[in-house]
Amino acid sequence: MKKLTLYSRLECPLCEFAEELLAADGIGFEMVDIDESEALIKTYHVRVPVLSDGDKELDWPFNSAAARELANG
Repeated sequence: MKKLTLYSRLECPLCEFAEELLAADGIGFEMVDIDESEALIKTYHVRVPVLSDGDKELDWPFNSAAARELANG
């Protein structure tokens, strides 16, 4: 199973929901706050939350089945 990255930002209700969805399903992920990088803000500003395996990305809305598929490559 691939380690996933969840691009998000603080005080983002959709980001919190995505985090809860992944955690509830036992899908491992690393949270990255896009506000810590100008490049990430430019890329993900209006798209967060975004789930990535490093090659592919899932824009919100995604479900746990799609996240599992991304993690399993």
